[in-house]
Amino acid sequence: MEENLSKWLNGDISDEELKKLIGTEEALKYIQILGEVDNWVPDNSERLIDPKEITSRPKGKVRTMRPWYSYAAAAMVFLAMATYLWFQMLDTTVTHSSLAGEIREIELPDGSIVTLAPNSEISWESDKWEEAVAYRENRLKSTKVRRKVKLKGKALLKVAKGAPFSVESPTGTVDVLGTIFEVDDFNEGLSVTCFEGKVQARPKTLNKVVTLTRGEGYLFFNGKWEKKENTTESEPAWLQNQTKFENAPLSQVIKTLEKVYGVTISSGKIDIAKRFTGTIPNDKLEVALRLVFSPYKISFKREGKTVTLTQEN
Repeated sequence: MEENLSKWLNGDISDEELKKLIGTEEALKYIQILGEVDNWVPDNSERLIDPKEITSRPKGKVRTMRPWYSYAAAAMVFLAMATYLWFQMLDTTVTHSSLAGEIREIELPDGSIVTLAPNSEISWESDKWEEAVAYRENRLKSTKVRRKVKLKGKALLKVAKGAPFSVESPTGTVDVLGTIFEVDDFNEGLSVTCFEGKVQARPKTLNKVVTLTRGEGYLFFNGKWEKKENTTESEPAWLQNQTKFENAPLSQVIKTLEKVYGVTISSGKIDIAKRFTGTIPNDKLEVALRLVFSPYKISFKREGKTVTLTQEN
């Protein structure tokens, strides 16, 4: 982490790149500290002094004094660092993220494996996971122990046996025991596919839980659950450098393209609720764009890292 901070302080990497490298919450602490120091302005105003006032003062011992504002600046830096270290001691969050186009494998404290899809993030509280590990090793007897991670984006999870396990995303929560499953939170909805075992998924905006077993998938979109076609695959296609969609909303496809290729897609007035079924490559953007949008007579224009979509007449 020290190397990344050094690059950031030297201007070699941006704030956003630092967030991806060391985690959003961790990076924001350093950005805040630097901002407080940079924004401090000493009082450099001039004051007119009457020479007679100085010469009329009684003489005393002469002592060299440092300017008061140097002490104030030092105090401010000290307080900022002390505050940061205090929160560091209180904060037990562990965060891992993947960059655009990157697939990253993370091992959880209990041996469970999380494979992050491009531009995704997983986090957990290390102190709570210490209890989960102790429970798994029969060093702790409790019915309240739970394993919990927070996910932003998409990931494949291979969960080791142990205490109840849950994945929280901005759209909903997936609860499991020992299993292999995929969760894809794409802001407008939530897609869950179970490759092994059994999971339960519940959105935050609907009081309805769906249960998935091996080969089953569900999509939460427009306020309701939709049953997906069963799959015989043992893992998602994106692990093999391609992505497969089954009756997926264009909003989900667009979010996937943005994360895989590191681009921003402006959808304009196109209907992002339209559905797409097919497989697209994860290493050929032009091909992927044509495969997705040509059937709907949607044209696209690339300018750097921005793709603009236009509905043809």
